[in-house]
Amino acid sequence: MKKLALALFLAAAATSGADAAQPQVLKCPTVTGDPTIYGIGGSTMGTLLGPMLEAVLEEHGIDFRRWGKASSGLARPDFHDWPKETPAIMKKHDPDIVVVSLGTNDYQPLWVGKNDWIQQDDPKWETVYGDRVDALLEAIAGDDKERLIIWSGPYAFTGPNAEKRAPIVNRIMRERVEAYAAAGGHAIFHDAYAPTSDANGKPLSEAVLAGKGAKAVKIRSKDGIHLTADAVRALLAKPIVDMVMPCFPNTEKKTEPKPK
Repeated sequence: MKKLALALFLAAAATSGADAAQPQVLKCPTVTGDPTIYGIGGSTMGTLLGPMLEAVLEEHGIDFRRWGKASSGLARPDFHDWPKETPAIMKKHDPDIVVVSLGTNDYQPLWVGKNDWIQQDDPKWETVYGDRVDALLEAIAGDDKERLIIWSGPYAFTGPNAEKRAPIVNRIMRERVEAYAAAGGHAIFHDAYAPTSDANGKPLSEAVLAGKGAKAVKIRSKDGIHLTADAVRALLAKPIVDMVMPCFPNTEKKTEPKPK
């Protein structure tokens, strides 16, 4: 990938109640050529978050491309194996920054081989799942480990299993991303669970959104699970853009999107 020079920016992770994360250090790449960002994840990346990031970033001359695989995550590599597929993506596109959006499809047993599963109540579930987070971080980073990774975890939604498992998946992702960064890797965690849940961890149906006034508005689509476009824009896309833009202080907003 392009040779990087590092600059340090402090970025506070989104927090909720007592489950507060410490400020994270964002290690920014300085790029000699045109900056490039790649997004990977599930349906949110493919249908709402990805296009929103693309529209905003390309106004600033930052090339953003994505692959959103519906229903994918880290629980079912028999369906889609992100750690296995990602090195080829990195080799082809050589992005300076990678945005990961995963987690909401992982509230299920882990597939570990033919007819072999780790159930959610098995203590090994958390360890194996965390190892898969580590594997994807390594697959994205490459040999030189200089690529910056912004990892956006799951958002909250209703349902007994989701309400029980979302905090677990969110915690594992945050711990592994922060451990990777503490060991010298270039990664930061974006907490999407906190702004979509209340102080007790219950999923919110309404929230105050930037640009929508001081009154809380609905943030769920009709299925009660997925976020509305306004919620994705305010609670997912904007925080990620806010993390990215300080890394490219010399980019200027363009009147036309950068051509492919």
